[in-house]
Order: sequence, then structure tokens, then C-alpha cells
Amino acid sequence: MQRAAVASVVGARMLNEIEEGSLEELLTSLRTNFTTLANSDFNDHAATHDDADTDHTSSQKLVIAPTTTTTKPEPRHFPIPFLNELVQRHFRATSTATLSISGRHYELLYLLVATLIAPPHRKTVAILDLDGRFDPLRLLATTTPFCSPPTGTPSTHHLDPSDLDHVHILRPPPPPCRSNNASVPPLHTYLVGMEEYMLYAPHKSREREWWGTIVIGGSTGNTTTASTTSSNNHPAAAQVAVTAGRQGWLRVDRAEVTTTGAGASWTLWNKSAEEARAEREERERAVEEGGWVASSAWGTFVFGSGSGSIG
Repeated sequence: MQRAAVASVVGARMLNEIEEGSLEELLTSLRTNFTTLANSDFNDHAATHDDADTDHTSSQKLVIAPTTTTTKPEPRHFPIPFLNELVQRHFRATSTATLSISGRHYELLYLLVATLIAPPHRKTVAILDLDGRFDPLRLLATTTPFCSPPTGTPSTHHLDPSDLDHVHILRPPPPPCRSNNASVPPLHTYLVGMEEYMLYAPHKSREREWWGTIVIGGSTGNTTTASTTSSNNHPAAAQVAVTAGRQGWLRVDRAEVTTTGAGASWTLWNKSAEEARAEREERERAVEEGGWVASSAWGTFVFGSGSGSIG
């Protein structure tokens, strides 16, 4: 009898300790407890993993080679406004900073180099001339109409012969014949040599800013041509601002000249010799004054005597 009374008291006490609740409340409680435990385990594992990584990194700092950044360089500032605008448009669309010129690229190169080394910019330029055709004396005959003061008044500067001291040209030897087993040095070999020369050699441009490197042409039998310079991963390739060759996103052509006036055109037939000669000279003069057209998918501009706005 006494045992039954004790059992009844204990059972009543246990029933009082039981909380009533629905099935949804039970599931919610279980989910909360599980999430808390999972987060706690994850944080403990992450802390342990970070400590291990820190110790591993500390022990490897002295043997890991410097890594190159994945951030692509921004394009150089070109002192020709229309050209600079095209380069910026191309960079925003493609994330490629290099100006790549095709067609009659020498005409634009002479103007660009002359503008860079002339007042007021007074830069120095390195040129890797793989074709061996860049003539620095042509720079003396090149006017730089884009070197204008802030007032907007056009000005034309002719170079002084002493300005040519700041154009540094490297002409590698021509590639060997196909029958020769001698290999052609990779392009970055020349770029490294030029970079070391520009930075450490006692040349006359030490007090001028090195604007960058221009790579012209390339051997048809060599894979390291100007068109592939911008994709070279060597650090010296970062100094390459312009490439010029058979391929390029900016093409230079002679501006079209078709008429001498409204509705008139040149005809050399049914003319006397003197009339034909005079008309030919007039056409040649008009062609020279027409300038050059630089065209691309990102715009077009005219430079030379017929300089015009970007379109």
C-alpha cells in the first residue's frame, strides 16, 4: 500500500515536469539546435584551418617567387586627342591597353613619335624595329599639329635635330635562312635588353620620362611578331604601348580624294600633255593635303593636313 502511494507521488511529479507542445514546435526546436551545433563545428574547423594555412604560408614566404598581378595595365596617355579617345574606347570594350596599328602604320607612327619627343611633352621613346624600315630622319619633316596650348589654338612644332637623341631604336639582325638551323631569339629577349638599356645605360634621355616601347613588324617565320606582343606574359612586355604590323585593330589608309570640286572629277583623257600634267599635279597636291584616315570599330579620325574630329 505504501509502495503504491510512493509510486503515485513520483508519477505525478514526472507528469508535472513534462511540457506540452505541438509537433511543429518540436520540429522548430530540433532545427534550431541542429543549426547551432553545425555552425559551432564549422567555426572551430575554419579557425583550425586558418591557423594551419598561416603556419604553412609563414614557412613558405622565403621560397615563393613573386607573382605577377592579374590586373591588366591601363593604356598610355597618347598626346594626340583623337587617337587617345579611340584607345580609351577600345580599352573599355576589350580591356586591352595596347594600340595595334595596321595598314600604312608608319604615317601614324612618325606623327606619334614626333609629338611625344617635341615640346611640350618631351618624352623619350624606345622602338623595336623588327622590319628595319623606321627612318628617324622622317621625324624632322613631321609637324605636330596636335601639340596645342590650352587656348585651343593649333600650333605646329618642327623637331630640332637634338630631339632625335631621345628616340632609341633597336634593330635585331635579320632572321636566318630556313635552311639554317639557328633559332630566332624570342621577342621578350629583345624587350628585356631594351628595358635594361633604357633604365640603366648612360644615354642622353636619363632626365626624360620613358613613355613606352613601340614594336614594329616581325618576321613571318617567327611566332613572336608585333601582333602577338600584347599577349606576351613577360614583365618587359608591359612597357609595350604600341605594335604595328600586318594586323591591328586600328587601320591607317590614305584619305580618299575623288573630286576637284562640286561634281567634278579628274580625267586624263582628251587632254593635252600640259593639261594632263597640271591636272596630275593638282591631284597629287590634293592627295597630300587630304591626309590619312585611321579607322576602327570604335571610331575614325583623320590626321595630317586634313585633320578632323573623331567619328
